Order: sequence, then structure tokens, then C-alpha cells
Amino acid sequence: MPAGSADLALSADEVAAQRDRLAALGFDLMLERQKRLTRVSSEIRYHGASLCPRKQSRVLGIVAATWGALPRAFRETAFQRYGVDDLVRVLWVLPGYPAADAGVLAGDTILQLDGHETHSAHFDEPSAQDLPDVTTLKIERDGEIFDLQLETRKGCFRPAEIVVLDTIDTQSEESRIIVYSGMLRFLPSDDELAVILGYELAQGLLGQPAGTTLGEAEADDLGLYLAARAGYDVSIAPDLMRRLAREFPLALEKRAWHGQRSPAERAVALESAAREIALKLERGERLEPRGL
Repeated sequence: MPAGSADLALSADEVAAQRDRLAALGFDLMLERQKRLTRVSSEIRYHGASLCPRKQSRVLGIVAATWGALPRAFRETAFQRYGVDDLVRVLWVLPGYPAADAGVLAGDTILQLDGHETHSAHFDEPSAQDLPDVTTLKIERDGEIFDLQLETRKGCFRPAEIVVLDTIDTQSEESRIIVYSGMLRFLPSDDELAVILGYELAQGLLGQPAGTTLGEAEADDLGLYLAARAGYDVSIAPDLMRRLAREFPLALEKRAWHGQRSPAERAVALESAAREIALKLERGERLEPRGL
């Protein structure tokens, strides 16, 4: 063996240790981003409740996961730290929201919600009936099973969830709003994130077909109101749209936005809506969008 070649030999143990450290760091980053997403989304959903009386769900302030729903690289870290398995395991609770107030803790297993078994972290489904004033969670903690009573804080459906993928995009599904990790990196401020989440939430509430000019125009307007009602600064919305256009120049030709209005059109409209909201705030008027 040539001199010094031993120093270049890779130790299997060292590589495995490095892989575990990187997986733990990646899990931490994903969880911190999900916490931010849950915090901003929960505020928008809760403060917008009166704008979505027919499509509400509980806003309990819980970040949970199951083994199979996590990226493979993060599963072992999630198991070691929180015991994540095939059941619904709590990773974090949002301070000031019902779960935290009732004493739900990270590491708890949620077995049932109001007597119904939970099988996924998406147990916050909309209800066709009026939601009860009190929500009951059956919890398993350290081998003990017990019930916790939570205030049923109501808000607009849907909750938001991170998907680890380096793309600047969002997507609405039946049970959730997906925000890709690349989009969260692109939105350094919570105000910007609130504008994007408000728009995605509004799309679902309005029930407008995706990719239509009318649907996008109404969702832009309602989305700003939803974000503003939660206390976020929506005056940044036009600049955010212009920044998206600079990053994606094809969008200026409507080719990257599936036939929707161009960022230039949306920026002008958002400026008008943001001024309207600012004027209502200055006058102390309720933030109620026109037409609702």
C-alpha cells in the first residue's frame, strides 16, 4: 500500500456516523419549517373563520407524523427522538393554541379524536356538521392511556404541510395545502408566506377551477384579506409577485402560469387590494372583502 493511502481509506463507521448526523440535521430543518408553516397557517385559518362558515375544521395547533409519511432518510431520527411509528405521534404543539393549553406534549400518541380512531397526521378534516365546543383526544403517553379535553378552536379548512422538495411551488390537495421546502426558502418573511398561504386557502374556499383568470383574481383578493385579518403585512404582496417574475421570466409571457394572469397583471391588482385593506385598517373598518 503506498505511503499515506491508509489516511484516504474510508471508515464504514465514520461514514455511517456522518450519514446519521446529516439525517438528524435534515430532520431538524424540516421540523422547524413545518413549525413555521403551522404557526402562520393556523393564524390565517383561525382569524379567517367568519369568511368560511361552511368549510371549517379544528385548529388545534398540533404537528404530528407517522413513520410512513416521513422521508425515508428522517424516519430513524424521528423514531429515536419521538418514538414515531405507524401511529399518529406528536412532534410539536403550537403555544397559545388548544393542544398546548390542554397539555398535549411532543412524543404523545394520538389514538382517537372524539371517539374516532386516527390513522394519519391529517386527522383535522372538515365537518359537514357543526363542530363541538370541546374536542376529546385519546392520548397514549409512557404506556398510560387517557383523555384530554381541548377547546375546539374553529378555522378555515385546509391545514398546510411541508413536502421536502427543492422547488418554488405550492399545491392544494383535498385534505391539505402542500408547500414545498424550496418555496419556504424563497419566502424569508412570514408576511410573504402569509400572502401565499392566504391565496392557496382562498382557492379552496372559493371552489374556483385552478388555472382560470376569474378564480385567480378572486383568490388573490380574498387571500390578501385572510392574511391581513391574521395581522400580516400584505403591502408586500405586489413586490413578492414582481420578485417571482424576476426569478421566472417565462411567467411574464403567461407560459409558466398555466394560462393564468401574468405576474404583471397580478402585481397591479394586488397593489389595489393592498391599498383598500390599508385604508380599511386606517378607518378601523372590518376587513371584509367585497362580494362575500
